[in-house]
Amino acid sequence: MELTSLLGAIIVASAAAIMLARYKGEYAFFVSIAAGIGVFLYLLGILTDSFFTLRNIVEEAGLDTKYFTVILKALGVCLITGFIADACRDAGQQALASRAELAGRCAVFIISLPLLEQILSTAAELIK
Repeated sequence: MELTSLLGAIIVASAAAIMLARYKGEYAFFVSIAAGIGVFLYLLGILTDSFFTLRNIVEEAGLDTKYFTVILKALGVCLITGFIADACRDAGQQALASRAELAGRCAVFIISLPLLEQILSTAAELIK
């Protein structure tokens, strides 16, 4: 039921942005951004409980939570980067959208460096 309400709100915001675009294009952009932020925050609130549950499962399994944290950080960077890139595209700024995506990729690489280091050290131990 929550998904249908969310999708309905997205359709209403989209229709409002389309109607505003005919008369005041700059307002349509702001409606689109506001709706996007609202959806993002709504989904973040829903997913927070799921992330805590998943983290508890990881801890109970005896796994190291730092790997789980790396994955969640990378997921967060990907979601935020995608949102920003889409907002740039909506504003007609293709070059800025591409740069935002590049920055997101670099951030994911930097976040995943400890995980990569662990994988390489494990591989080096297996080779010896």
